[in-house]
Amino acid sequence: MFSRAGFACFAALCARSARADALDSIVRAMSVADKVGQMTQVDISVMMTDGALDKRKLAYWLGEVRVGSILNSPLSGRDCAAAGPTGLSAHEWRAIVRGVQAEAQRLGLPPVLFGLDSVHGATYVRGATLFGHQIALAATFDRGIVEAVGAAQARDTIAAGVPWLFSPILDLATHPAFPRVYETFGEDPLVASQLGVAMIRGMQAETGDADLPRAAACMKHFFAYAHPANGHDRAPVSVHEGALRDSYLRPFTAAVREAGVLSAMNSYNELNGVPIVASRKWLRRVLRDELGFAGLLVTDWGEINNLHSFHHAAQSEEAAVLLALERTSIDMSMVPLDNSFSRHVLRLVRTGALPVGRVDESVSRVLALKERLGLFRSPVPSNETPLFSRVGKDGELALESARASVTLLLNRGLPPAPSAERVCGPVLLDAGATSSHDLPGGSFSRADVPDAAECRARCEAEAACAVWLFMGSWRASHPDWPICFLKSAAASISRGDDNARNAAGTCAPLPTPAVLPLDPARGARRRLLLTGPTSDSLVFQAGGWSVRWQGGCRDSDFEAGGETVRQALGRLLPDGVELVHTPGCTIDAPTHATATCGGPAELAAALDAALSADVAIVALGEENYTEKPGDIDDLALHAGQLELVRALAAHAPHVPIILVLISGRPRLLNGLPQLSSVVAVVWAGVPGPHGGTAIAEVLLGMTNPSGRLPLTYPALPNALGTHYQTHAARCSGSAGGYLSGGTTDCPVEFPFGHGLSYTRFEYSDADSAPARVLHPGTFGVSLAVTNRGEREGRHTVLLYATQQYRSSGVAPERQRLVGFSNVRLQPGEQRTVVLSVPTALLSFHSEEMEEVVESGVYTLHAQSDGTQLLLDVTVVAAGGGGAAQRGVDEREAALAFSVLRALLPVMALSAVGAATMSGCCACAFLVVAFALRKRIARACAERAYAVPSSAYAARVPTAASTLVTKGHVGTNSLSSPPVPSDAELGVPAGRLQVDGARDAQTELPLWLSRASDSEAGTERNGTGASSDVQEGDLRSPPVRKGLRLGLWR
Repeated sequence: MFSRAGFACFAALCARSARADALDSIVRAMSVADKVGQMTQVDISVMMTDGALDKRKLAYWLGEVRVGSILNSPLSGRDCAAAGPTGLSAHEWRAIVRGVQAEAQRLGLPPVLFGLDSVHGATYVRGATLFGHQIALAATFDRGIVEAVGAAQARDTIAAGVPWLFSPILDLATHPAFPRVYETFGEDPLVASQLGVAMIRGMQAETGDADLPRAAACMKHFFAYAHPANGHDRAPVSVHEGALRDSYLRPFTAAVREAGVLSAMNSYNELNGVPIVASRKWLRRVLRDELGFAGLLVTDWGEINNLHSFHHAAQSEEAAVLLALERTSIDMSMVPLDNSFSRHVLRLVRTGALPVGRVDESVSRVLALKERLGLFRSPVPSNETPLFSRVGKDGELALESARASVTLLLNRGLPPAPSAERVCGPVLLDAGATSSHDLPGGSFSRADVPDAAECRARCEAEAACAVWLFMGSWRASHPDWPICFLKSAAASISRGDDNARNAAGTCAPLPTPAVLPLDPARGARRRLLLTGPTSDSLVFQAGGWSVRWQGGCRDSDFEAGGETVRQALGRLLPDGVELVHTPGCTIDAPTHATATCGGPAELAAALDAALSADVAIVALGEENYTEKPGDIDDLALHAGQLELVRALAAHAPHVPIILVLISGRPRLLNGLPQLSSVVAVVWAGVPGPHGGTAIAEVLLGMTNPSGRLPLTYPALPNALGTHYQTHAARCSGSAGGYLSGGTTDCPVEFPFGHGLSYTRFEYSDADSAPARVLHPGTFGVSLAVTNRGEREGRHTVLLYATQQYRSSGVAPERQRLVGFSNVRLQPGEQRTVVLSVPTALLSFHSEEMEEVVESGVYTLHAQSDGTQLLLDVTVVAAGGGGAAQRGVDEREAALAFSVLRALLPVMALSAVGAATMSGCCACAFLVVAFALRKRIARACAERAYAVPSSAYAARVPTAASTLVTKGHVGTNSLSSPPVPSDAELGVPAGRLQVDGARDAQTELPLWLSRASDSEAGTERNGTGASSDVQEGDLRSPPVRKGLRLGLWR
């Protein structure tokens, strides 16, 4: 019997080919002016006057320029001093979109593609829920949460009638001063890949809108944008190609091959001297040919013209247009304020400098995306949608994601009071002691020692820790003696025996419990001081890209709600606990590079309040910003904020200080965590309007912190690096300097992946199966995670691989993250976490840029609360360590088998045709089958290489108060793009008026499919039953070139 999958594969290819041919016929019939218009994107402000569509301007831009795409909000750049609304509601947006689309339809143009920067929610839709930025989401390490957030921001954007989201950002934040760090998923390639895939899947899922059934995500910024040498936006980047491919390219590869991202945006930077916007290598050979990306590629704001005005790589704007289009596969220019791009392209085509075939290539992809989004089926969206009622209703998801992102970096005991009693430890008895031991200040005998239970009780009652030590012959001869010294015992001891190898006689302060959680209900904290510039600001919590391009102007801009830290603490603190608030200093930012935090009166008020406070909470951080205006020259936190903390520590040394960091990038703390009064540090990134609630809950113990740092927090300005840098990235560790050869790890404030909890997690029973694996292949790592504390907790397991030495001459990373997974445990509960690790994650590029996985032993390690597990796994690469894809391996066999199964139905049908039809018909059928063989091979190859994803599918119940993240063993398969049935093909969906020779008007039918709502989105059907085993979504596809499907040509 022939494979059902093979028949389906062949039918899908036939249907998809018909759709592609239909669009090709439209492109061929369009005038050059119409085609160039489809490649042109302008800002919506050029079509508006006083906040409303201007019919005269609209007629010009659509009727004359023939614009195919519009972006941005007309209020995105509004000055904070300006009066009037700060944004457009979903209803108002729909009205604008309907007006534009109706005019395009009247003129016989294809529908216009609208796009918005919906980067942490529907940024420019008034009243929409705003979430934490990607850096905060990354701290959750939770694919389910990120996918749910992506779906929510797509729904709110679709509600506005806009189906194109310029998100997610897949850059790696490898320079901490870069002003767009907070827009990324952090520094790690695997985290950015996995969370990027999750967000794209959420964005491109079904939306529930009949007219706009799905949205298109846009991966950006391609390529290597976030590692400028000086940390400034749009500055040149120099990174060797091996690092580019091993790190920076991986998130984009995953977005294309695992998530099927529909569009991409190129970056502003020069990479190794070549502006990306003019790079044939990266925007054609790598993006299109190697990654197989077949979607729409749009430039960033004005970047083609920047080749002339900013990069100085072209002598004129026209030369810049020719350079960009001739060398790259750019499909659309975000011009965005004039008609220069269309004028230049028309002239270049007329003079023959630019072949019209190059224009056709891009127009085909533009129209294909519009068709995929349902714009041809419903060019003018309805003025009503069920999504209106959902706008702004995802506050619980925003709060849950913020709770999971807050990261506890430091938590220790209170500083000792000047009169604090001290106990000695360790206190060691002589080996020959029998019934007594002389101590300075008194005699110690068995009669003075209570039983063990009484000893413990007395120690706890007197707030002193018992010192227990069982050593030497003395302990052997006195097994019934508990060793317990109360704080009333001797203050010091001067001698020890031969068995007491430790430094007897050293004294330490009485241990005190960690300051967090505060738990004011116990009565220990009755007066709390809250100070700092970010302690009472929704604007700072939301950051840039919030209501306006540079962020909100005032807290009232955030209509979907939220709480500042002050508001949340004031609401959550029990009666009888006083909250005193003073800002301490106020951020003044005429430019972000010169921003300060000052105010002598505010500082004095904070110092006075500290004298009577039981604890001081100091919320530090940054103002809102993005892109070039956010450039800074000094990574250190504002001097006024540093002064505030140091002044509090000096003025009230008995008051413990808790630092809360609300900041878009890791500003240097310049020794603040090392102050004895600073007992806790909480990091929140840019948590969004609901972040204040999450922070307050963590401080008060209502939420157990579970976030982990998604980047390395630097301690020094010249010791910047990532956790996966090579072994040689070390600092001098000896006073002898370089002659001594002594080196040590460079200091960091807090390492990547760091995050504490109010409970204690312990690892055990680690295992790897198999211990020896053939590359390409997959091995599993399992470990038991136990909650040893007294609180429920959520924990993220981070699995690293280390290759101690390589034989290729390329230096290995110190470690590489190869897996992560979340687990939630009750006190005392143990669960097994299973991580699947493809050997492809161990690959690197040789000096010759050959992708390699070396044979050898790799050490896997994970660490939690002092327990570290080490495992060795042996990888045997094909040919003993050659290229990652060398030879006919298991995956090649799977590909060959899949292609064979797909071709069998074609061969069978051909045989039937030969037997039942005339020779001509049979030959014609064979010719058609042969012509389609490449499409069949590509489609089935992609099915064979589809990367299964784990079932981290987050859903928010309609009447629930918590987000549920479900994990289970099993795999999902990523289906091919949906295609219409035969009955749906050949249905005239409308007519397109084409301007042919400018003197004659013709009409062509649009033979487009009428796609059903059920086809929207990417279907992923999970298998496997619920289990206590958590599986990380860690599979990575093999490197393949040129896999393209469907009408993407």
